[in-house]
Amino acid sequence: MTHVGMAIIFLATLFAQDNPSQKENLYSWQLQFQTYDQCVSFFDEYGDKLLNGLIDHAKQHYGKEMGIEYVSCANVKMDMTQSQPEVIGQRTVYKTE
Repeated sequence: MTHVGMAIIFLATLFAQDNPSQKENLYSWQLQFQTYDQCVSFFDEYGDKLLNGLIDHAKQHYGKEMGIEYVSCANVKMDMTQSQPEVIGQRTVYKTE
């Protein structure tokens, strides 16, 4: 029996500064929302802090400079038997131009 659930979380796609084709997805399981509007409102209020924290975390985790391609509020299906959630839909809240 698998545990499957739905949530709206932040999804960030990062790229290596020295090799932009190297990309990594990060999922923010710590922040979960019931609706897209709640997620977007949270980003509108705290986005600068979230982006700075994301850059700091990425540098520590990957050991090199990473850039943010985009951040979205993603509706995901969580299946605890899989390493990555299934993204059902998303709303982009930040994108590098």
